[in-house]
Amino acid sequence: MIYTIFLYQSHTGLLIYDKSFQDTDAKNTEMFSSFISAMKTFVSEIVINDSLDRSNELTNIELSDYIVIITSIPKIQIDMVFVADKEDTKAINKLIPKLIKFLNKYEQLFLSWDGDRDEFGILDHPLTEIVLANVRTVRKSLLKQPDQILRSIWANRKLLSKEIIENLIQERDLLIYKIENTVILPRKAAMAKSVIDLSEKLKDEITYLKYQNELKRLNKEIKDAKFKLNYYLEKIKVSLNEAIENLGNNPIHSGDFKNAYLNLYSFSTKLKLINENGWKIYRDIASQLIDKEALNEHKLSEIIQKLLKMSSNVEDYLG
Repeated sequence: MIYTIFLYQSHTGLLIYDKSFQDTDAKNTEMFSSFISAMKTFVSEIVINDSLDRSNELTNIELSDYIVIITSIPKIQIDMVFVADKEDTKAINKLIPKLIKFLNKYEQLFLSWDGDRDEFGILDHPLTEIVLANVRTVRKSLLKQPDQILRSIWANRKLLSKEIIENLIQERDLLIYKIENTVILPRKAAMAKSVIDLSEKLKDEITYLKYQNELKRLNKEIKDAKFKLNYYLEKIKVSLNEAIENLGNNPIHSGDFKNAYLNLYSFSTKLKLINENGWKIYRDIASQLIDKEALNEHKLSEIIQKLLKMSSNVEDYLG
């Protein structure tokens, strides 16, 4: 099957468009994304390399059980790249003229491209139809042999100088140190992604795969933190409304806001993992709420109204 099609601008090596035909479940999303990123870097190097002979109709590069097929489309100044199973090479060779004919219809779009990849979204549906009508679509995974694919990609990539390698290692080691000393989950995830990219350049399979798993774990933690933020956000308002309802005609200071405090405190604790500064506001409010006797009636009422008006959209708190 075809896993991915890339379209690169021939004279710059910039990726203009990519279409994935790979089905990935949630647990493999990060892994697939990183492998495709490695593949993009690898192919981009080939495209901008002067040794690529565009006078030949096709350039084939074998990667384990897979193949990368590159064909140039001079009319629109594009290099079209397929990542597919070796066994589908003949089918792809028959498909290529049809895709070239289709893409040439968008000559002006390609030649006047200003850097906005979204412009090529109009290719998605017709390109997919052409591919699916000409190449079998068996559900397989590009991640079946991740270590073999990595080694195959790296074996075909140019060697880095000693100086570049040392700089990349230094940059990566600094990121790993920061990851270990940072609590903000999105920041840790972003740095883990950079470690993966650097490890790919260094051809370091152990660190590459280790931080693939680390990124997966961090993204799971972020998702879990958001879920709990939403839970505590709802409970804050429910517990406040219950406390107000139980007041009756009694003064506001006689209200039992303990549950509201606990939920607000828990909310700020989870928010601390996502937003470096925003959590402090709600921790301070929680402290004022539990120490309500130090507030006058107007101030306490003002705090309660502020909490009841909190946005129900968790994304508004993430900074």
